[in-house]
Amino acid sequence: MTDRPREQGGASGTDAGGRLDELTEIERSLWSNDAAIYATTFLPEAVLVFENVGRIGRDDAVAAIHGEVAAGRHWTQVDSADVTLIRPDEGVAVLSYRARARWNNEPAPSEYICTTVYAHRDARWRVVAHQQTSAPARRGHERP
Repeated sequence: MTDRPREQGGASGTDAGGRLDELTEIERSLWSNDAAIYATTFLPEAVLVFENVGRIGRDDAVAAIHGEVAAGRHWTQVDSADVTLIRPDEGVAVLSYRARARWNNEPAPSEYICTTVYAHRDARWRVVAHQQTSAPARRGHERP
């Protein structure tokens, strides 16, 4: 994540900046294509939504990452912009951002809009849901 997140509304705490940093670091780790990170960060009942895949669960996502790694695929470039953190309630966080990412086997990056819902469980942030779809072209703005 390259953009400094903004926090909006909802619950606040004494360490809001630390929470922003912690959640963006977790989000960054999810782009590493590490199945173990997915297995421990996503709740067992988590839902993931991808444009060309549809809705899948955590175990399907972990299996897909194992397949990508076996095929030699990994993200080589990930940049973000328009990062926003919404805190609708204590123990709940929604991180939304635009990502520009490139697979190692593709010549150009793709752009996505991503949203991840976190719940604070067992003294750490866990992913409840993640959505990633192609970003529409932005009019009059530089790309991330």
